[in-house]
Amino acid sequence: MAEVDGEDDVSLERVPLRRYAELLGYYMKPYWRRVALLALCIFASIGMNLLMPQIIRYFIDAAGSGRAIESMLKAAGLYLAIGFGRQFVFLASSYLGQDIGWRVTNRMRGDLAEHCLRLDMNFHHKRTPGEMVERVDGDTTALANFFSDFVVYVLGSMLFLLGVLVLLFREDWRIGLAMSVFTLVAFFVYNLTRSMAVPHYTAEREGYSRLYGFLEERLTGIEDIRTNGASGYILGRFFDVNRDTYGRVLRSEKMGAMLRSVTTVLFTVGHALAMGMGIWLYEPNTFTIGAVYLVLHYTSMLRMPLFMISRQINELQKATAGLKRIEALQRTESQIVDGDGDLSASGALAVDFSGVSFSYFKGEPVLQGIDLRLEPGRVLGLLGRTGSGKTTLTRLLFRFYDVDEGLILVGGQPVREVRTDQLRQRVGMVTQDVQIFNATVRENLTLFDPEIADEQILMAIEELGLMPWYRTLEDGFDTVISTGSLSAGESQLLAFSRVFLKDPGIVILDEPSSRLDPATEAQIDQAVRQLLVGRTAIIIAHHLGTVDRVDDIAILADGKIEEYGAREALVADPESRFSRLLAAGLEGHIT
Repeated sequence: MAEVDGEDDVSLERVPLRRYAELLGYYMKPYWRRVALLALCIFASIGMNLLMPQIIRYFIDAAGSGRAIESMLKAAGLYLAIGFGRQFVFLASSYLGQDIGWRVTNRMRGDLAEHCLRLDMNFHHKRTPGEMVERVDGDTTALANFFSDFVVYVLGSMLFLLGVLVLLFREDWRIGLAMSVFTLVAFFVYNLTRSMAVPHYTAEREGYSRLYGFLEERLTGIEDIRTNGASGYILGRFFDVNRDTYGRVLRSEKMGAMLRSVTTVLFTVGHALAMGMGIWLYEPNTFTIGAVYLVLHYTSMLRMPLFMISRQINELQKATAGLKRIEALQRTESQIVDGDGDLSASGALAVDFSGVSFSYFKGEPVLQGIDLRLEPGRVLGLLGRTGSGKTTLTRLLFRFYDVDEGLILVGGQPVREVRTDQLRQRVGMVTQDVQIFNATVRENLTLFDPEIADEQILMAIEELGLMPWYRTLEDGFDTVISTGSLSAGESQLLAFSRVFLKDPGIVILDEPSSRLDPATEAQIDQAVRQLLVGRTAIIIAHHLGTVDRVDDIAILADGKIEEYGAREALVADPESRFSRLLAAGLEGHIT
């Protein structure tokens, strides 16, 4: 698997402009009408900018030669009209440039987010959510700033420069030649320095990734930090991370300022050259005062496009850093290779673990030689101390990871050969920690699936005992909820409703009622019974009382099955491990 963190090794490499053109072409294609309108605005703006000095030149020469006042007034009126029109076109092109830029990068952000969601859990365990947010949002934002301005400012400035040089050649070939040489020298210098700042901008983006990752982790664990008196230590670590980010940003800003200063130096040389050429060529009857003004004005006007090109080259280097990191992320492939098989669309599914061994880290086995079979419709109680491998077993069933050895079958098919989206549709899970989204009740219940009808949702709510809560909602399904707006019991029932609507063939329950009060626990137990009807189930038990409803028992210890069999048979056998636990009531031996 390609590592995302390896992009610093290639930070000195240039990204060919062809790569940006390909990227722009791919993402801009759906918005070609907007692009065409933007191009029209750019051409109109360039034409008006080039025409205005010509009007002033006419005005100066007309005043110097004593022409009629009417002609000068017409020139002044035309100048004002073009000035107003130019502002309108500028606003339109700025709006279209930003609109296209953000539409393009929003598509890119969506593609990148979807790619990350498809990567295996090993990838995500190595990176904090804050870091991934910065990768998906921060790097694409850097590209958005570049793309939104590039077409308007760089391409427009290039065309404007070309138009100025053509008009200067029209006035006198010597001035045109001198300013063309100056422009070529400027472009040579810009191209020479184009990649100088890339390592600094890459380091800056990496610094922000680490900072946001640090903040996300610490804010998530703020209660533990406060209750254990670790605030001082965390602040110290924050200052260390922030200081490192500050140093990276400072170095990149210094490099950017140095590159921006190149524009000022080049413009000073160009302006001096234009002034000297104007003095040398001045002739009252051939090269008039208006012509001298025209040359000086056009030279002054070169400053803005040169500045824009310089700034965008600076942005190009930021975009290069972001593009490299994005491409490195896109090259990262999931270790989970999708299958192409199908599962039955309805009904309970059998589960088989045959010789399954697994480890998160090489040489540290979590599961070893797991063999068990769960017939369709039966309920398995999974017992074991913390760290015995109970949760890992369920993760393998979802195929969040692939086993090191052995085989897992669902519905008689190896999970490696089944399409992962279908596998996860046919396996449902409820844990103790329920994720409530800041969204409507409908969106939370259906997990943003608009195809689920309201009648189905109401049936699930009725079946699982959520109707009293639903009747209290002012806007019904359109009521916006969040984590703090629901009790622990309501959150759990909402999670059951999600699984009920999903209608899986296998249900995994990480004893969701273990942290609830007795009254709420009884309500949850009723919901569990409704949910398990007609489904195969695995219940990770933290209390011995939970396994009263199961058909089979499996006790894990040190990643191995210590005992496995039908619950009734194990209860009847006084020598069984499960029977001894029941007799002793040793809850602590399974948690």
